[in-house]
Amino acid sequence: MAQVASKTCEICMSSPGHNYCEQCDQLFCDGCKISHLRTKMSKNHTFLSGPNINLEVKLYCKEHDENFIYYCMECNIPVCKICAIKKHKSHDFAEIKESTEGIKAEVKIVIDMKMRNLQSKITDINQGTHTYQADVQKVIQAIKEEGRHVKEMIDKKVDGLINMLKEKDTRNVKTLQSVSNELKTALDKAKEQQKFYQDIQGIKDTTKLLQKLKQIKPQIDQIEEIQIPSMPSVKYDKKTVAESEIGKLFGELTVGETVKKEENPKPKKNVRFVFIIDI
Repeated sequence: MAQVASKTCEICMSSPGHNYCEQCDQLFCDGCKISHLRTKMSKNHTFLSGPNINLEVKLYCKEHDENFIYYCMECNIPVCKICAIKKHKSHDFAEIKESTEGIKAEVKIVIDMKMRNLQSKITDINQGTHTYQADVQKVIQAIKEEGRHVKEMIDKKVDGLINMLKEKDTRNVKTLQSVSNELKTALDKAKEQQKFYQDIQGIKDTTKLLQKLKQIKPQIDQIEEIQIPSMPSVKYDKKTVAESEIGKLFGELTVGETVKKEENPKPKKNVRFVFIIDI
């Protein structure tokens, strides 16, 4: 085998890729190799390691030295004409090119759907954050307007309410931004798979293309489906009272906490966190 220059792992794109998967025709670093072999679909894959790796090896039936021309629908593997007769006689087949086209279309649908869902969630959370923060500003203004009626006697109380609201606002916005960042990270991973999908379109060898397309699907499935948390709410109910009733001049301030939704959460009772300040 001819020695090739050191290349990076085609999965994480950061560590040295000195492990070559003969079935997927890809370079893996040590960590990604371990993860690859733990996956059910690829647990029996074989690797070539070290600096001497022939990356131009064509995928063919090593048992019969024949090109793959069929795809066994029951075994989910490509087969040559001899294998089709000896080992898969009663199985359903498809031409390998036809099967490749089908999987290619399926992978594209999965990528497009994943990206649409992630982008939609990012848009929803951005709009929800904007609306929520606008409501926060309206409530702050309402508190200030009432505070001006009682002047210096309630300045301390006004500041306390505003500070409490801003603290909860900060926590809520931080949580929302955290979810938004997670969604963007997931979207970036989906884009990586989209780019990988686009890059392999020039591969002429249909067997090699098939293997690469099959590699994309588990990568897309591993992208976490992050749930959008319930949007926090805020309101302030004003009350009209006599000047002597200082403690009753302020209404109720309710600030809902942002709670991140778990992936596949266990059934539980609905719980609403409401914080009420009664002055």
